[in-house]
Amino acid sequence: MLSTATLQLNESETLLWTILRSFETLALQQYEKNISSLATTQKKELINLLVLQVPTNAALESTSLNQPVNDLLAVATNDSELDSLIIQGLLLEVLGQTIYQNIKENDNFTVYTHNLGAVGLKARESIKENTHKLIVEKIGSGDQIYQAFINISRPVIKSLDALGENLDQHFSEKFNISFSDLMGEFVAELVSTSIELGMERRKVVAYLTSTLMGI
Repeated sequence: MLSTATLQLNESETLLWTILRSFETLALQQYEKNISSLATTQKKELINLLVLQVPTNAALESTSLNQPVNDLLAVATNDSELDSLIIQGLLLEVLGQTIYQNIKENDNFTVYTHNLGAVGLKARESIKENTHKLIVEKIGSGDQIYQAFINISRPVIKSLDALGENLDQHFSEKFNISFSDLMGEFVAELVSTSIELGMERRKVVAYLTSTLMGI
């Protein structure tokens, strides 16, 4: 268990974890509503820790990130099992994994954020295999998964891309992480995951490139 009495977040980390808490909480809500097997104990442990550390959105509400974060949360909220598998289970879980891995490898973060990031990685691992299994079971072949992926994920990816300038304004200098570098790692991991699910690399790369370029 992490000790909030001795390890504290700085101002920038409080903002970061407020954003991450919002998306992790949404993910758990979507899993509990649409895919209960993905609402794992590890996911709940992560969210409980985040709610204790950043219980409100106060750190976010006064920043330029508030509206684009809320816009992304809105397009990531859905009522179907398939949407939850693609948006939360695939797209945003890979993004979370990328962020938590960056936290793990970045000495600019405090020990407490490193510890929270480690819990985040464990939460991701707790659902990864089952998510892939469910996607194949519910959707079918690699090409069928690809079609579902491009149909469902486009507005989420566009809203994510719209966060870039504001994220750099708040985090780039402080943590030596640029949005473009983070997105490059995210896309690489997403392509790798897509290949594991049977999608064609060429198609996925072309789709992600065109969507991020606004084509």
